Amino acid sequence: MLGELERAIMEVAWSRQFVTVRDVVEALRRSPAPAYTTVMTVMNRLVEKGMLRRRADGQSFRYAAAQSKEHFLQQSSRRVVETFVRHYGHVAITQFIDALDDVDPQRLAALRRKFRHGS
Repeated sequence: MLGELERAIMEVAWSRQFVTVRDVVEALRRSPAPAYTTVMTVMNRLVEKGMLRRRADGQSFRYAAAQSKEHFLQQSSRRVVETFVRHYGHVAITQFIDALDDVDPQRLAALRRKFRHGS
């Protein structure tokens, strides 16, 4: 799971091939704006977590997402679902099934096809 600032930083990284800390600070125009050093610290922690890759570029670093957003979302969703099922068993599964009532019918049809074909 990512914190709010981590998610915002990753959104910037996923939207570009490479980013610098300055690129991210400029992209995160919000109130209050995070300090340059805060963004740099969080980006370095994302490197430690394996979410970003870092490469020296002169006197600074360039960062890139270590995995696609889609891959991250798949892995995160899988961990969340596995945790719910482990802790709540059939109750969690029933709630997931009930939540399908609110899913767009076309998307639900695509999920059914995926389920039937096991891919």
